[in-house]
Amino acid sequence: MPRPIHQLQVPAIRSALKLYKVSSFITGIFLLLLMATWALRRLEVVSFGSLIGYDLWIGGPNGFLTAEPYLNEGEGMPETGLSLTVAILVVHGWLYVLYLFADFRVWTLMRWSFLRFLIIAAGGIVPFLSFYTEKYYAQLAEKEIAHSLAGGKN
Repeated sequence: MPRPIHQLQVPAIRSALKLYKVSSFITGIFLLLLMATWALRRLEVVSFGSLIGYDLWIGGPNGFLTAEPYLNEGEGMPETGLSLTVAILVVHGWLYVLYLFADFRVWTLMRWSFLRFLIIAAGGIVPFLSFYTEKYYAQLAEKEIAHSLAGGKN
């Protein structure tokens, strides 16, 4: 049974839900990009007796966007340009912080159980889960709001 929601809280909840939906989608996309770059780094090809993965680089000496061989923790990386692999890692990390804030805000306003908070939080670190949790918990919140505004009647 959902806890009653005061009518004055509804605008704040809907605002928090908007932030949650946007942050969930963007964090999910960056998590998928992160997994793709991680896989690229782990696609090791045996070449002259050594294992080589690849890092994505923007503006390096070999072109605008290139896959540069990744040997041992950055050995042989270009000295110019930007490592897109590292940039995606950093951006996802900060987006996850925003996602956790949005999760916390919705969880606090809706007064849900801590387990729900943890399930939603896992959406930012388990590929594809953020898309499911965003849809499911946003719909659940809207149902609980509608239920409370209707006076708790079924």
